[in-house]
Amino acid sequence: MNEGWIGFRANAVTPANLPTWLDLARTMAAIEVVAFHSYQLMFLERSPDPGDASPVSYLFSLVQILSAHGMAAVIVFFVLSGYLVGGPAIVRARSGQLNAIEYFAARGARLYVVLMPALVTSICAYGLARHLPNWQEFVATRHDLYDAGRLFSASAGATTAVCNVAFLQTIACSEFAGNLALWSLSNEFWYYVLIFALVVVWSRPSFTFLIIGILALFWYAERHDPAGTHIGAKFIFYFLIWCLGAAVYAIRAPAVSWLFLFCVGLVGAWLLYVGGAAPKWAASQLAIGLIVAGSIVGLTLSGASMPRQLHPLANGAKYSFSLYATHYPILVVLNVIFSSGPGEFTLFSLVRFVSFMLLCGALSVAFYRLFEIHTSSVKAFLAKAVRTIATETGTAFVSQRIFEEHALTTKSTGKGDLLLPEARGAGGRENSR
Repeated sequence: MNEGWIGFRANAVTPANLPTWLDLARTMAAIEVVAFHSYQLMFLERSPDPGDASPVSYLFSLVQILSAHGMAAVIVFFVLSGYLVGGPAIVRARSGQLNAIEYFAARGARLYVVLMPALVTSICAYGLARHLPNWQEFVATRHDLYDAGRLFSASAGATTAVCNVAFLQTIACSEFAGNLALWSLSNEFWYYVLIFALVVVWSRPSFTFLIIGILALFWYAERHDPAGTHIGAKFIFYFLIWCLGAAVYAIRAPAVSWLFLFCVGLVGAWLLYVGGAAPKWAASQLAIGLIVAGSIVGLTLSGASMPRQLHPLANGAKYSFSLYATHYPILVVLNVIFSSGPGEFTLFSLVRFVSFMLLCGALSVAFYRLFEIHTSSVKAFLAKAVRTIATETGTAFVSQRIFEEHALTTKSTGKGDLLLPEARGAGGRENSR
């Protein structure tokens, strides 16, 4: 394709310089989420006294500034997820290389290998915290935190556990056992399914019903949101941000075109806010999504390699999903034990704040080595099991292709593996949080 034209990429291959940058972003985003929740639970979102000119007060002011971007970090995750999952799905679908078994086995393994043990961790931590002597003081001093009821009145029953396993948390139930970080896993799962349905629906109209069903879930979440926080609308809004990552993967365009599009997007977000058409949080999160997507494009076009000094930090990305899924219940227990009352702005409290984060990191490493490291094996097992079942049952669905090959020299025979031929040597790393 002519470099001066805008169009879809031909191959699902991630540029060689990009994976380390993406790993660095994942690591930093995970650390930011942990810092955000740790500061929130320990210091109740308070700021140091403006009149306090002590060095410790300045340190806490800096810590508060650096740890106040938890939601922005989740936006980073959404864009990276769209880039690593949605983008390759679009490109492979267009070239007839998208394989449904491989796609859903990869996505299911990626989520469930972490989610299932995380649910066990959550119930153990939540049960322990509620039976500690300091629990009542912890609740009394933190009831004014944003949406604190999701933690203090959380359900730990079997129904809620099954609901979370089905990724219906925030849609039909609360996050299991007060693990508030699990909300975004519901978004991720439905975005994986929705993007697949969208890329196949043009040749398989029956997938329209799946799309309608997913949108109906979002509508249900909006109509039955007890807090009135527009959960259903946020599912769609965050999907659009997720799609920014998918778009910058799947589309190729000259640098000047990308620059123009991102500038228009940022100006549009600002105009939506000042015009009253969008609240500040929505405009700012859209802007963050555009900046992250723009940064990916800039790194891709420049071919810039990450400095060697940052590689050790980027290596922490493999633990980021485990850290994200387990840190909140661990922080709750630690605060109930060691900081049941509101933290004071002292050097000792700062050391405790950092220690809590380090302990969450250490436990996430153990969690990764026990569970998440087996993701590839689980994916292979799931793919083999589905193929075996499909072969033995002679399911007609298996023998039909959804897409025809787009190459002009190739004709579709109407036969093949589940939905589409298996991807042939395509790049693209597994998405992770």
